[in-house]
Amino acid sequence: MNESKAFYDKDCGAAIGHFAGFLNPDQFKAIAEELHVIRRNYSSKKQLNNIEQMRVLTADVQKWLNDVWFPKAKLGGLKYFAFVVPKDVFGKMSMENANKDNSVTSGIEIQYFQSETEAKAWLKSK
Repeated sequence: MNESKAFYDKDCGAAIGHFAGFLNPDQFKAIAEELHVIRRNYSSKKQLNNIEQMRVLTADVQKWLNDVWFPKAKLGGLKYFAFVVPKDVFGKMSMENANKDNSVTSGIEIQYFQSETEAKAWLKSK
């Protein structure tokens, strides 16, 4: 995986987001918003973000995720959210900061995995 993109995986019934490298806020937000559209178009309650090759998120993107993205995801019916965790320690810290309170406040079940195969298997079971 060396490019960032969003698509639907019919096998596990989830919107999939691949995030790689350093993304500026506009690039990140565009992919994140596209995932809302994909979930809506396929009536999916599941999403997988593969962020294993992503680097750090800026503080403003983390705030946007908490204040805008997660509330919109909840309203859109997202129930199951899988993450393939970053290998980069700073990327992992960014992910944890962005997600720390959202599973409790949003009611979205969030799980973390070491591989996309494991994440898809969990989503398929939901």
